[in-house]
Amino acid sequence: MSRAHDVARRYLASGSLMRQGVSIFAVGDPVGAQLNAAIRRTLFVLGDERSEAWNGVLQAANALRWRRMTQPQPREFHTQQPLIDEIVRQAKRLRNLVGDGALLDLIAEGAVAVGETDSPVGAVLLESIQEVGPQGCVVVASKGAARAGLASWLDEVGATVLVPSELDTIGAGIEISYVIAPPTFMPSSVVTAPMTPEVTFVMPAWFGNRSVPSATFGEHAEGQIVVKATVHQIGDTTEPEAAVDEAEEIGDIYFPQPVWGTRTSGDREPSSDEVEAWKVLLAGGQGLWLDDGDRIRSLDPKQPEGARVGYEAVKSIVPGTYLVLRQGETERGAMYEQAVAALGPRAAGILATQVRWKASLEERLARIGSRQAMTELERLGVRSYGQVRPWTDPRLICPQRDADFALLLDWLGEPSQPTYGNAITLRRAVYKASADLRKQLEAAVGRADLRVLERDGTLHLDLPREGFRGMIVARVLAKAPFTEIVNRHQVRVPFTDGSAQWLD
Repeated sequence: MSRAHDVARRYLASGSLMRQGVSIFAVGDPVGAQLNAAIRRTLFVLGDERSEAWNGVLQAANALRWRRMTQPQPREFHTQQPLIDEIVRQAKRLRNLVGDGALLDLIAEGAVAVGETDSPVGAVLLESIQEVGPQGCVVVASKGAARAGLASWLDEVGATVLVPSELDTIGAGIEISYVIAPPTFMPSSVVTAPMTPEVTFVMPAWFGNRSVPSATFGEHAEGQIVVKATVHQIGDTTEPEAAVDEAEEIGDIYFPQPVWGTRTSGDREPSSDEVEAWKVLLAGGQGLWLDDGDRIRSLDPKQPEGARVGYEAVKSIVPGTYLVLRQGETERGAMYEQAVAALGPRAAGILATQVRWKASLEERLARIGSRQAMTELERLGVRSYGQVRPWTDPRLICPQRDADFALLLDWLGEPSQPTYGNAITLRRAVYKASADLRKQLEAAVGRADLRVLERDGTLHLDLPREGFRGMIVARVLAKAPFTEIVNRHQVRVPFTDGSAQWLD
């Protein structure tokens, strides 16, 4: 489809929505309402000053509620029983630690009930698909994990399940989009730049916010265009007796969120064997310390076969990015070792100059500190001055930008040659080793079932290469808003982290 054709379709679909608005099917879900009421009652009673001991059970319960809202497929297509078991286990454990046991009972009972019943939202969705025919509609999931869950069910009836970013790929014959989430949790483009003439949100009635998003720039425009919504109440929408009124101000965030706490490293500078790093939570109950390096290997499942494995700038890592990681050790270290081995007799001389300029940098940092060093390098025109501390790592060969390296050596008072040339030679050897690994990764990805990656958020890659058998692909779930000071050997090595368990 050409870009012009795409724009024309969106224009026509937008005109249709402006005339008739969107529909919202608010489906009665008494069991989901029971769990929702239990969570909201607990948050209301405990208030903002609740003990951190509650975080685990509330996070797990919130994740289950989110799945009830965005993945209404029948129970046989769900994998939520471990989550329900965890909620019940935590509720029992907390009973001896906190008061308000009745609140724990409400949450546990609500979770168990969810595991024993199918969501009525799913039945309404299936009926709607069958009414228009699977070839005349698309189902829009909130994100990849929800799409995988819904697709495992709806593939049987021939329905197409997408995420919002894929809507521009649908065919011209599609008349209606069924969006499986409340409007407030979806990108505004679903209604402001639609690809289908009709858009219907299918959601549980117990979620009270039915507001429809407007264009991000709309609030600044004169005569803002507002898309109207028609709400259709379906089924038993009676609220439980324990429900807290929607008007009450409760810190209730339906979308599963990590609990980051606050920075514990204080305002000190890292020592020579430490580095500033962001904590990243990954699918599969894993975490990662990510330093401010130039880039990290990633995978894009949407790309054609042979072009899926690449690199992502560290600053561009966001939830939904897929990282390719080596278990137990960084890929960077292994690539460095292979590059050194490939250099043969030349390696000794090259490593000697590397050691010399990095030792000089270590000495300068110890004398003036990282902050002063960054200020001076920025003044000299070094664009990547913020990485002055990571450059002391032997495996980080030199600044990515050659001009930055030349300025750095001059600032250190180190001779340009042979140091500069040796570093470039070593970097090229690392690039070659990395390119060889990329080919093997592409082949492994080509053999893998990427539907498993979308469903589970993690995938093991079986490589025949010595030292790289433990390669995984993992989806980023969240990235901390602040850095911590950690040991340099901890960065870019995945580790088990329970706080990531229920985020996907």
